[in-house]
Amino acid sequence: MAQKSVSTVENIIAWEELKKRYPKQPCLDDDTVYSLPTDLIKAIKKHLPSLWSKEDLKFECDLNEIAGMGLYLKQPFHYPLLQEYFPPLSEAAIKFQEEHERVNQKIQEATIEDMKSYGCSDLTINNYVKQREQYKVKANERQKGYAGWIVTSPEFQIQKAAFIDQWEDQIKKRGEFPSIPPMDMINVSTPIQKKQRPFYTEYTRFYYDWCLETLTTPHLPLPMHSNPVGYSQYSQDVFAGSGVTLFVPWYLLADQDLNLRDIVKHQLSYGHKKHLNGWLDKYSKDRQKWGYERFAIMLKMFTFLEYGLYARYKGRLNRKVKKINEAFTEFLEGKALDGTMLDRKLESTRKIRLELKRRLNRCTKAVDIDSPLPETE
Repeated sequence: MAQKSVSTVENIIAWEELKKRYPKQPCLDDDTVYSLPTDLIKAIKKHLPSLWSKEDLKFECDLNEIAGMGLYLKQPFHYPLLQEYFPPLSEAAIKFQEEHERVNQKIQEATIEDMKSYGCSDLTINNYVKQREQYKVKANERQKGYAGWIVTSPEFQIQKAAFIDQWEDQIKKRGEFPSIPPMDMINVSTPIQKKQRPFYTEYTRFYYDWCLETLTTPHLPLPMHSNPVGYSQYSQDVFAGSGVTLFVPWYLLADQDLNLRDIVKHQLSYGHKKHLNGWLDKYSKDRQKWGYERFAIMLKMFTFLEYGLYARYKGRLNRKVKKINEAFTEFLEGKALDGTMLDRKLESTRKIRLELKRRLNRCTKAVDIDSPLPETE
């Protein structure tokens, strides 16, 4: 679930502190500023030691330390799909994470007590908990891959640009994009004001079409998270518009010949989700060559390279694509690589970056998204 700002004063202070330290830094006047992960900063400094001045390097480190993932409308934002690179720094963010972990722990304890009451052995319970975590990891991996796919989808970029263009004033007035609320918030919420209904209708329709919980920034969509082995936190109207809702009484499982894929194909047969075919159809050009793992890497390249590094230093990076690829390869591996291993891993990074470049060029032709594209080799 998206973590929302809980302290506007604290957030504005973060921007003001950066602006005080770096009054001539032009990116701080932009609506969106993306931080670079600490390990990527180190890798770039290693492979391109002359890229940054001492002031530039200090700014990159301070941006990471003070703003976390970055700034949108002068407020730090949190993007769960890349949170492993940005540990929570503010007291509010730490409390949010602790509360999330506490709730998960209570749910797991209640589940274990139920299983014990049904006579399950410790071994069965341990296997159940382990498998549940494996399902969650698999779901999260595909969520990241899907995010990487849609940010390089021309059709998504066209619809997103139209939505933002129509409602930009409303979004800036809010200070953030709206989110699909969880079920408990819907149950206690007050009726939507009449003047807000057109906005609500448009953003929910856009989010449902693309299975989104929110747009964290104008460039980073956050797909709805799934819980394949538990209850959905979303209301019936939300997940009915954004996925497949199934009720399978236990007696239907007797022959074990109900195939989820067949049921999904049936649900999709009347064509309301054609815009997702590139992701859903395993025989599409996208899926045959570029699985969710590679699209997840594209998401990182898109965020950290396209809208982080190149947005600030494009003019200095001409003819340095190979060095950037080397730095990004070591960043992905999480360690320094010797020459032989780096060369072997580098080819994969190069291919993914070229595909990202190709896909973003298609997006640029489809809609003016003003993407800071790097030159190719």
